[in-house]
Amino acid sequence: MNRLQSGKFWLKFVFFSTLVSLLVLAGLYASVYHFFTAERIQRFADSALQDTRRTIRFDQDIKRSWFPRPTFTLKNLTVSQPGSSQTAIEVKETRIGLAWESLWQQPVIEKWVLVGVNTSLEQSANGQWNLQDLWRKESPAARPRRVIVEDSHLRLRLLQDEYRIEQFGLHIDAPEKGSRRFEISGVSDYQGSPLKWHGAGFLNPVGSSWKIPVIHLEAEGRLKDETVKIMADSALEWQTKTNIIQAVGLSLQTDSSYQNLHLSTQIPRLVLRNNAVSINSLSSAFTAGEKGNQWDGSVIVDKASLYTTIAALDGVEIKASHRSDTMQTHFTAQGPLVWRQSTGLQADNLQFTSLQDSIAQSSQPRFISALSGSFVMQDWNNWQAKLSGSFDRQPAAFNIKYAAQAGKAGRLEAGIGLRRLSLDSYWKDIQQRSDSIYPKFLTSKGMPEIAAQLKIDQIQAPGLQLDNVETGLIANCQHILLSNFKAGLYGGHTEGGVSMTNTTPVSYRLQQNAQGVQIRPLLEDLFGFRSISGSGNAVIDVATKGSDRKSLTEALTGTLGINVVNGAWHGIDIDNILQSGNVGKQSQSGQTAQTPFQRFALNSLIENGVSYHLNTELLSPSLRVTSQGYTDLNKQTLEEELMIYDARNPKAKPVPLKISGAVSNPSVTLDYQRLTDGLNTRKERRKALEDTLREQWQRLMPD
Repeated sequence: MNRLQSGKFWLKFVFFSTLVSLLVLAGLYASVYHFFTAERIQRFADSALQDTRRTIRFDQDIKRSWFPRPTFTLKNLTVSQPGSSQTAIEVKETRIGLAWESLWQQPVIEKWVLVGVNTSLEQSANGQWNLQDLWRKESPAARPRRVIVEDSHLRLRLLQDEYRIEQFGLHIDAPEKGSRRFEISGVSDYQGSPLKWHGAGFLNPVGSSWKIPVIHLEAEGRLKDETVKIMADSALEWQTKTNIIQAVGLSLQTDSSYQNLHLSTQIPRLVLRNNAVSINSLSSAFTAGEKGNQWDGSVIVDKASLYTTIAALDGVEIKASHRSDTMQTHFTAQGPLVWRQSTGLQADNLQFTSLQDSIAQSSQPRFISALSGSFVMQDWNNWQAKLSGSFDRQPAAFNIKYAAQAGKAGRLEAGIGLRRLSLDSYWKDIQQRSDSIYPKFLTSKGMPEIAAQLKIDQIQAPGLQLDNVETGLIANCQHILLSNFKAGLYGGHTEGGVSMTNTTPVSYRLQQNAQGVQIRPLLEDLFGFRSISGSGNAVIDVATKGSDRKSLTEALTGTLGINVVNGAWHGIDIDNILQSGNVGKQSQSGQTAQTPFQRFALNSLIENGVSYHLNTELLSPSLRVTSQGYTDLNKQTLEEELMIYDARNPKAKPVPLKISGAVSNPSVTLDYQRLTDGLNTRKERRKALEDTLREQWQRLMPD
């Protein structure tokens, strides 16, 4: 029998092979245990930190393994600050796997795993990083072939700000053709919301520099219940001897569900040197909003430098536009900016322009501004602007100040001066609004209360002109108030207040004391009543609510008092009535008929759009007229009872008249009941009528 076919042979072979393997394994284990003694590991660690003045400590309970490579595991490793016992780095567990040749040659780290690292990374004033001395070793042994960092916590302190990174992870692969591929990840906190990010690239150690030809980063998270996604691409280089870090061709892309925001930014070169950041230029573009409410714009920065306590931007240009279903608004802001930690942001030569026009139809542009001035902002809750130039092609000046306390609505104070303000281009849109006329921006969340002092030389609106306007303005989500309102109006002067309240429908109140004004346009604009003309005074206190002129007039309530001189009562000619002796017919049409007077006085109580009055008096050289009745301002009708007296002969019997119908062309009749009171027969009543009219006419037209 062949020996190789003998079962006994194979049994011996297997036995001795197993024995040899066990002996080899035992030898390897003994070698690894001998090589990885606590003392030898400590010496190896101390040599790695040589010349750093740092100390390293770890638990004495060391775990050792030999497969797939000689590996030892250290727990609770700490590295001190240079020349101090304070801890700089904490590591819960680290596994260091050495190449097999390390057993008989200089140790070479094949794989280094760190779990639970807790440390800070910061740059001093001279540009030195606090851990920089740990990776300056030039020995190949000090450069692990593979590095893995898991579940770690980093604090990056840069320009006096701290950025916390949780769940930090880093995988660096072994070198391949002089390049190392790496992956990096973590979770950063921004305003209480986690932002998860990860990235990948290639690392090329070149002499004393570290180059990353390509790196791609992505981040996702939620900010105030809105999704955010950020992508970045760049090339990086770190020159360790000069402590310069620079990013070349940096591109950022941000997308958010908040207002459907899309933002792209390009920075050709960004340099971090000596704890300062500088860029040669920056360009950015953004879009946001939805159909009917769209924003887009761009930002260009020319040469910017950011230091620990100061930042300077040689030039910034912001262009933006907003588009609604009917209007589009454009504005620009440009100028140099300086930020100081002690005083905040400052722009001493700010240029600002704006323009709004219609989309659907041709219209006169508005909000046309070209302003220059200064802007100072201590923080987001405190800023101030002083601008002057032109607004709607008229000289203008603005002084604006904003202040807010944490958790409370802010307050925007302003002083505004304008040469002339024309409301013609704004009025049509106000009239066409089908929803509430109350300004929507005042009801927006976080909108501050506005308190302003206005001084406008002239305000023009359709059919209305105000001169030398001065008033205080208070506006918020509840009401708009013009207090201490003063203006030249209809050739005279008025003082008082105007308010608008955000109710459904909107409520209004007008309180004015007008002196020396033309009464006819005043009454026509306020009440649609144009029967009285002349110059005089008016005291007005009315309130109403509604969405159009009809509803506003129907709800009108308050009081009206007027005293007019040298005017006329339009629509009725009392002299002609007395002259003709026929109250049913006037010599002139109702549109041109009028009764001139020297003085006219009226005190009216207005309820639900109806003006009631007693003891109204009209005086002319020949007549004295008293009346009582009412005028329906909505229907433009009246009911009046008049008594006409001979101004030259107060003892003469007065003529009673009734006036009714349309204000513009009323019907005039004699009040027979008052005229013939106490007379029994028709003949007596007719004679009394003829005698009264003849008597009045003789007084009016004496021989």
